[in-house]
Amino acid sequence: MSDSKWMPGLRCDMPVAAAARHVLLVRLGAVRDSIEPAALHADDDMENVHQLRVATRRAGAALRIFQICLPENSYDKARKRLRKLRRAAGAARDWDVFLLSVVEHMSGATTRRKPGLDLLAGIAHGQRSAAQETLKDATKKSSAWEKLNSATVAALRMQKSPSSPKTLRELALPALGQLLKELENAAATDLEDYGNLHQVRILGKRLRYAMEVFSSCFHKAFRETHYNEVEEMQEILGLANDSYVAAKRLEGIRRRLQATQSAQWKRYRPGVESLLLFHEQRFPAQRQRFLEWWQRWRQSGAEQRFGKLLASP
Repeated sequence: MSDSKWMPGLRCDMPVAAAARHVLLVRLGAVRDSIEPAALHADDDMENVHQLRVATRRAGAALRIFQICLPENSYDKARKRLRKLRRAAGAARDWDVFLLSVVEHMSGATTRRKPGLDLLAGIAHGQRSAAQETLKDATKKSSAWEKLNSATVAALRMQKSPSSPKTLRELALPALGQLLKELENAAATDLEDYGNLHQVRILGKRLRYAMEVFSSCFHKAFRETHYNEVEEMQEILGLANDSYVAAKRLEGIRRRLQATQSAQWKRYRPGVESLLLFHEQRFPAQRQRFLEWWQRWRQSGAEQRFGKLLASP
């Protein structure tokens, strides 16, 4: 089943349970269809693993959005299975990103830096292979995924509470409003703390994936302006996260080399520390880019305009 950012076929007046069935069929189907390419053909194209990771995130977002239509046990079972798969794909993807960073720095590297970069490439390949085996284990029994998808969709039901949203639009208004509020609260914390910055990134993803589901409920500016702004934020924070993760790995590699290969450390040091310096500098630079983005977002009134758009017919 094909998947994309957007959800054609949805209408703002569609009953919530019907919308949930449509969205979950697409999002869970995309996870199912991404498993084999990621597990068996990652060497052909590393984007296969990335696509699986994104598919699990979108499916997880859909589950959260339509949780009100699912029994607790069905929701928990699907959420836990998706989380396990997302983490396995994430571990493999993180090493792909690390390896790409090493390869980029090999281009034009000085003779002094090449031994260390070659070593880092070898370490990354080894770790990536191990992560791929874990991913294969997490994707075994693809038929079980089909059963999980079918069982989750079959468990969808209408809410009986009079206060429950009846249409997709009625669900969209409070859901997106709450996500905007959570993002604003997270961005108001001390972002020198990586944990806080990471939380902003997580909430930004949730907002982005929810916007993809609800885009049919709003004017085209919702997609063409506000979604693009949130996507830009995610790209900034994604680079920050990549550099934070890479720097921590490089620090660990440096410690192990100094402890176990002290005689060779002099050869490896220029390459290892040049890449470490790059990521140590890029992380705060990307954090500053986010702060500037956030200031522009607030000063332009984008958040208020977004809020008004949510309330417009």
